[in-house]
Amino acid sequence: MAFSITTIPKIMRAKGWANGARLMEGWFSRPSATAPAYGTPESQTIRTTWVLSFARAKFVYDQIMRERIWANPAAQKEIAKLLRKKQLLSSVPRSAAFGNLSAPVTTVDLDYINQRVVGFGSSDLDDMSAALGNFAFRVAVAGGVTPIPRASRFEVIIAEVGVYVRDSYDFNGDQFLGFWDDQDNAMSMINPLSGTRVTNSDFRAWRDRNGKGGDFMVYSDLIKMRLAVPEVFSI
Repeated sequence: MAFSITTIPKIMRAKGWANGARLMEGWFSRPSATAPAYGTPESQTIRTTWVLSFARAKFVYDQIMRERIWANPAAQKEIAKLLRKKQLLSSVPRSAAFGNLSAPVTTVDLDYINQRVVGFGSSDLDDMSAALGNFAFRVAVAGGVTPIPRASRFEVIIAEVGVYVRDSYDFNGDQFLGFWDDQDNAMSMINPLSGTRVTNSDFRAWRDRNGKGGDFMVYSDLIKMRLAVPEVFSI
């Protein structure tokens, strides 16, 4: 019997890759949609605590915390753009001018101010690579802004930081996805004897034949942290 890519979630589940299987099953079941015209975002499957149980993700997350990338020059530039866009730079002090980290993560994401990418290699055969591949930790902030009249500047106070995962689930480009065998649930990135060679183009061809297969954005829940000492800078 010819191999079908629709059996890949079964192989993933046999390996304990439940999140990877769930997201792929979602792609197969969705109406046809091709990135960048994504379908409805998915924010129920991926939990941040689960992501942080993988060493390569925890390493990047710890870097984010250590380097405080919510207040570095790149982030400050993005916050200034955000405040101007929302017309929040005025003569009126605002203690809670920007950021609502209790909003749905898809709303929070509209105003993210920095990010770091988590990658994976051919040896990273696990549920996180099956579900997300390369993905980003994104950072959003909440705080206030106060005018400094004599300096014609504004003091920005970051009081709260949020971190979450964002990824696109699609099959754009030419990417090799491994050798898969649904007879013995084997999978390998290097051994062709492990099954049938699968690439992104196989999923696009399946979508063309079946009229289903919808690309979508993936979001995790959001970790919120109120800073013991607010970050303060001027713009």
